[in-house]
Amino acid sequence: MKEVLDTRFLVAHFAPEDDAMRERTTARMRSIRRRGNGVLPALVLGEFFNQVCQRSGRDSAQRICEYLLLSGLDVVPLRPETAMAAGEIRCAHRRVPMGDCVMAALAQELDGCVVSDDPHFKEIRGLRVGWI
Repeated sequence: MKEVLDTRFLVAHFAPEDDAMRERTTARMRSIRRRGNGVLPALVLGEFFNQVCQRSGRDSAQRICEYLLLSGLDVVPLRPETAMAAGEIRCAHRRVPMGDCVMAALAQELDGCVVSDDPHFKEIRGLRVGWI
């Protein structure tokens, strides 16, 4: 099953709250990379770059995102079909941010799950969500 990484997972992985979180996210990332089933939406790459840039500067954001691009994750651009499916999800779930709707649509398209602890995803019936 494909695992679609959310920005919240990347933040938890690269800027963990504590050592226990670092160990759990590292183990999950290793598992995803070993199985070759990790999906990194281009939208998430942009969101993550912005968050790292604001916290640690542009050079750090560039370095970490380049690492992600070389990590073996499948970087997926937003396709028109996925965008329309995301719009349909958003229409049915007005409180779920559009970015999360895009993630949900991609995970459903790939018959995968979203890797996140974001509570918005729980509102979308039938969406598989996993955390660390």
